[in-house]
Amino acid sequence: MKTSFLRLLTALPLTAVLGCDAVPPPTAVDVPQQRELVASAVSTGFTFDSTAIATPPSGGLPSVLLTRTAFEDAAVHRALLETSESFSLTGGLASRRDHESLTWKLERNPFSGSLLALRKTESGPATPQEPALLQRRALARLQAWGIPSAEMGPVRQVQALFQNEESRVVGAPELLSHKTFVLRALNGIRVEGHRAVVTHGVDGAFQRTLIKWPPLARQGHLLRTRLTPAEIEQRASEVLLREGETAGPVRLFWRYVPTELSTGEVTLTLQVSAAMPSFTGASSTEEPRVVDVDVSAVP
Repeated sequence: MKTSFLRLLTALPLTAVLGCDAVPPPTAVDVPQQRELVASAVSTGFTFDSTAIATPPSGGLPSVLLTRTAFEDAAVHRALLETSESFSLTGGLASRRDHESLTWKLERNPFSGSLLALRKTESGPATPQEPALLQRRALARLQAWGIPSAEMGPVRQVQALFQNEESRVVGAPELLSHKTFVLRALNGIRVEGHRAVVTHGVDGAFQRTLIKWPPLARQGHLLRTRLTPAEIEQRASEVLLREGETAGPVRLFWRYVPTELSTGEVTLTLQVSAAMPSFTGASSTEEPRVVDVDVSAVP
């Protein structure tokens, strides 16, 4: 029996967030159960690493933002794909539209800020490639399309490897493609779920891009908090207790949660994530866990 599988090798590690559960925001201390919860939070065995939230967010929106015009034909065809080919409509669902040209397949949904472009021809023969150069080319392509550097956060350069397995014998890994992951962030704070992935073939040619990057509204955001790190730690303790946790190391970090508007734009709300590491015991293993902590965000 022959089996094929794909794995990614990273030049810098990608962080996987597992076990994300939504929790209700903290309420006022006005019932006996809540008072007991707050008292327990003070005496728990949680050890907080609040380094990442020591400095409160102070910046507003960048002056230059990705606009909705980036999803129009001219910008996608010429700036992103760098092609002058003619595209024809081939299908779609709801607000998504599928187009195709001689060389490209394109799925685009301006109202969710998502886009997928795939070159129809396969990559040429493998040639030596410089990862740093491929990364610079990917970033330049995204910036030419309309993503400003002020909206770009962490960048990861990876290699996708392909292996065959036959009769329980795994073959040597083969290079399938080069991928550049660009994560969205404002003022150093990640925006949940927003990223762009640019793929180059083994010959170094641009092959594919997958983008989730809806334009930001100009107003309506809640980007800051008046809470201190100590107050956020107390709220995190309360949330973790409600979720059945009682002790352990907890890392706190900022993130922006997007809310989609009917216009296709999004607004952002500041939250804190409380992350607990995985734990392996004698008879069980607990996956890493991340819970959301409401910080009473303000404009």
